[in-house]
Amino acid sequence: MTRSRSLIGRLTAGASLALAAFLATPSIAQMAPDATLKSLKVPEGLEVTLWANEPMLVNPTNMDIDEKGRVWVLEGANYRSTFKPWGYLRPEGDRILILEDTDHDGKADKQTVFYQSKKIQAPLGISVMGNKVVVAQSPNVMVFTIDASGDKPTGEPEIVLTGFTGVDHDHGVHSGIFGPDGRFYFNSGNDGLRDVVKGADGKPIVDALGSEIGGKAKMFRGKEKEKGQQGYTDGMGFSCDLSFKTFKSLGFNFRNNYELTVDSFGTVWQSDNDDDGNQAVRINFVMEGGNFGYKGPKGFDWKRDSAAFPDQSKQEAHWHQRWPGIVPNMLNTGGGSPTGITIYEGELLPEQFRGAVIHADAGPNVIRAYIPSPSSSAPTGLMTNGKALDGATDKGAGYKAIPIELIKGEDKWFRPADVTVAPDGAVFVADWYDPGVGGHNMQDKKEGDKNPSSVNDLRGRIYRLAPKGNKPAVVKNDFDTVAGQIAALKSPNFAVRYLAYTKLAAGGADANKALDDMYKSETKPYLRARALWLLSKTADGKKHVEVALKDKDENIRITAFRAARQIGMDIPTLGTSLAGDESMGLLREVAVAMNYEPAAKAIPVLVKLAERYDGKDRWYLEAIGIGAIGKEKDFLEAWAKSSKASETALTEKLTWRMKKPDPTDKTASAK
Repeated sequence: MTRSRSLIGRLTAGASLALAAFLATPSIAQMAPDATLKSLKVPEGLEVTLWANEPMLVNPTNMDIDEKGRVWVLEGANYRSTFKPWGYLRPEGDRILILEDTDHDGKADKQTVFYQSKKIQAPLGISVMGNKVVVAQSPNVMVFTIDASGDKPTGEPEIVLTGFTGVDHDHGVHSGIFGPDGRFYFNSGNDGLRDVVKGADGKPIVDALGSEIGGKAKMFRGKEKEKGQQGYTDGMGFSCDLSFKTFKSLGFNFRNNYELTVDSFGTVWQSDNDDDGNQAVRINFVMEGGNFGYKGPKGFDWKRDSAAFPDQSKQEAHWHQRWPGIVPNMLNTGGGSPTGITIYEGELLPEQFRGAVIHADAGPNVIRAYIPSPSSSAPTGLMTNGKALDGATDKGAGYKAIPIELIKGEDKWFRPADVTVAPDGAVFVADWYDPGVGGHNMQDKKEGDKNPSSVNDLRGRIYRLAPKGNKPAVVKNDFDTVAGQIAALKSPNFAVRYLAYTKLAAGGADANKALDDMYKSETKPYLRARALWLLSKTADGKKHVEVALKDKDENIRITAFRAARQIGMDIPTLGTSLAGDESMGLLREVAVAMNYEPAAKAIPVLVKLAERYDGKDRWYLEAIGIGAIGKEKDFLEAWAKSSKASETALTEKLTWRMKKPDPTDKTASAK
């Protein structure tokens, strides 16, 4: 049992501790698994139970749950063994485990070692998709094929991507997930992109804008990079097809964006870690094509550039939030060590959590839910549990979020590394369990020792969060009938949805009719969106998209426009027709889509969109700026002919964004 607490009312910027405090070994001793369980606080009506613990698993870095409810775990027993004094605590190599609760009593009772090798060393990402297991570990992203037994690989993994730096480093390539559109989404921290990312053929990956990816990239936006040109820098987010060949860069200039997640509308969310100890951990809505401000345009960090605005908060300064060309943050959570993240679109937890972003932060020993809603303003200070500071209540082009603590650990060794959703809707949490976090260190050791001396010193736990008294449900999926596939498409679990998606995509007329029925009859927008993605890829896809673009639900219209882009509809023409839509979120999507269009087609659309700008919504201004990348001069010339150009304040802000003057250069002007 766990102690309950009110949903609202705890100040979570308690996250106000500096990371240095997180790295220091607390004076309290480690607790046995059951004792830690009793120390975990959860909201009234919920309960957390212990699902697995050491020695069944140690040092979990990431996990996924497959369609059978089995938990796949990456271990990091050999964490930092290449340069730390404890060396290789597991000389045979780290392991990929499959854990099962075979008697359904709420606790794992079966462990299978799926793969163990010296080639595996504290990998950071795992995603199970049918008979494929994608594992991310710098320098590679690798794919295992599961054999007929379901417990072993058919052989060694296929290397599908390589060239990531950050080997044996938390800031390398990270975990990925299957998106609602049929693409694979993943990211990399800033230390993982210092070279050039390459495909299985050894050639540099080139994204949809003609850019190579990485610090040593030679091509940017279809041209050879000029000397000193910034291009993509630091941490990035990506999507690609399932062959890992067709790439889109989602955003760049993050520090250590540990993991991302995608909701059913195709909206991407992630967290990012500040320069340790600076109270600036953030949650981002990843606006496609955006620069997220870790480094300034000249490559300087925030400390050098902060002098430009002496009155700004540390959170604003850290991410260059007042600079032109930088996407706003959705939320500042304070100090911490953010790790895994997922989206909750299930029905087991209370209704208020549907659509919530659920996030693990190992630093302040917490799992939080963030409930997003549209907003035109961006935060300047820190969040408070239960409400969002500085978030406007209007329907802007960006988002605000209400944070709620789902699990708060009083045991300071509780270090949540990942969070994911099971087929029955329960939330699972992997706990690294250590007195410190980050700093290339681990300190779960015997009393009196300076460092861990054996794998037996290491700890690791998995918890299950569900309504009080809830027992694990055995979810029986039927992937052989259309009705069963439709039911599976509604699952809160990504692995179940992957199988449903692939079956329905190949299902023909019967599947298409069932998807159309689901789209028309469902009341939950996120379920309608899942059907719409598949319908958009049928022979009648264009018709389905055109109907959905007139839907009363803003998120369905946003999904429809994103789908229109994927199926190759005439986006500039479509964008022109949508310029009068009341949804600023939809107009934001139209604006960023113009980033992929030539000036002759994009500029008329961007001018129409700019005429909807209220002069206040920074998210919307940035979306217009992204759409105008490489066409800024053309935009300003066309804008000068607009009837709205006479509104001085509006024109000054648009000019400021297009010219992007350096705030540290007091002689610079946007005029």
